[in-house]
Order: sequence, then C-alpha cells, then structure tokens
Amino acid sequence: MTTQYGWFRRHQITTFFIIAYAITWGIGVIAILFPEQFKRIFGELNYFNPVAIIAIAAPTISATVLTWAWEGKPGLKALYARFIQWRFGIQWYAFILIGIPFIGWLSTLVAGATPVFVITSPFMAVSVFLNLLYTGPLGEELGWRGYALPRLLKQFNPLVASLVLGFFWGVWHLPSFLISSTVQASLSLPMFLVFSLATSTLMTWIFHHTGGSVLAAVLFHYTINISFSIIGAPMLAFGLGLLVLAVLVVALDKRLGWFLKPKPLQWSPETLG
Repeated sequence: MTTQYGWFRRHQITTFFIIAYAITWGIGVIAILFPEQFKRIFGELNYFNPVAIIAIAAPTISATVLTWAWEGKPGLKALYARFIQWRFGIQWYAFILIGIPFIGWLSTLVAGATPVFVITSPFMAVSVFLNLLYTGPLGEELGWRGYALPRLLKQFNPLVASLVLGFFWGVWHLPSFLISSTVQASLSLPMFLVFSLATSTLMTWIFHHTGGSVLAAVLFHYTINISFSIIGAPMLAFGLGLLVLAVLVVALDKRLGWFLKPKPLQWSPETLG
C-alpha cells in the first residue's frame, strides 16, 4: 500500500468530501465561468441535464467509489441494501410522510403565504414528483447519511456529527446559489446553512431510530423538497419550524446521548446491511 493510498484510507470522511465537492463544484465552476461553452457542449443547464444529474449525485458517486475501494462488493452490497431498508416503526413513516409536509403547510399559514399547488395534470404530477425525488434525495443521501454519517458518529457525539455534516452538506450547495436555473438561486445562503444544520440534526435522529436506514433519509429529504416546491413553504418560516423541532429533539431525546462521547453503534460502516 502506498503512502498516498494509506492516507486516503485513514481519512475516509475527508476523502469522501473531497471527491463529492470536486465533482459538484468542478461542474458548477465550468457552468458559472463558461456558460455559453457549457450550453454549447452539454446543453441547457437544468435538472434534466445529465451533467447536472452527475453534479447532484456526487455524494452517492463518492460513497460508491470509496466503498468499492475499501470494502469491495460486500461493502457495496451492504451500503446499497440500506436503500431498501424499510423495516422501521410506522411512527417514523407518519412523521416523515405526514408530519414534515404538515409543518411545511403550517409554516405557510404562519408566514401569511399562499400554498403553491402547481400540479395540473397526471403527467405533470409524475414529472414533478420524480424530479423532486432524484434531484437531491436519491442522488445525495447514500453519500451523506449512508457513508459519511456513520463514520462521523464513530468520531464525534451525535450533535457534533450532525452539525459537521450539516455544514458541509449546506456549503456543498454553494455553486447552485450562483446559477439562476436552480432552486437555491432565490434563497438566502445564511438561512439555508441554518436550515441545513437543523435538518441534519433531525436526520441523525431519524437515522438512529430507524437502524441506519438510508430509505428513511431519502423519504425525509423528499418530503422537505415537496414542502418547498409543491406546498410552497417559505424558507424562513419552514426553517425556523424545523430548527425549533431539532432543539426539542436534542433536549428531550435523552436516549440518543447527543452530548456523550462516541459509542459503538448497532451498525458500523463495515457491517451495514
């Protein structure tokens, strides 16, 4: 094993972030600095563009490459098996699929906004819901929650792991704030970072209580997208609502040991599945 290879293996989380950022930011920089050339070669930059999909899927690509490198086929099988790990309490399905959209809807009322329902036909419904699923949840969560989070939890307590991951997750979106065709272009970056920290904390909570299910993380991310894009939840009101919820979760769920030193998980990056 070469010295360089050994460094990457010893710093698996750092390596994961480097690859994910390199893919997404590399594509983003080209699209921002050379928009005409990008459009001529790759076409219009939108959520249906294959290059944009690669940029969005960078965390999953990074996790897949590194898991293959460190653990081979058994590791990949265990990692991807958690995509379909659906056996967890029905209360978590209810919280994710009903509770989060309800908070989104409630935030529109509190903010005095009008819910936005853009679905006008069955075809449009299928298109919109599929778009919201693969532009984030499917492309990201195998990396953020499937690969990075378990490794962070081996080094830090759950709260610190959540905040570290939430920060890097939020900053990873930075190029999209500079591209007019993206959702983030109309959002406040500081508020988005606070939103990412709160959301990351809630996802760690869900991740623990669903046995490390990536499916639960995908569904949570999905209902967040639905709350924004279909219900029309305002970033400020919705983000503050999730932040309050995250604070309550940390304060009330003592079993998780938010502030305690890292302890052996019921799963590990080597034996997930």
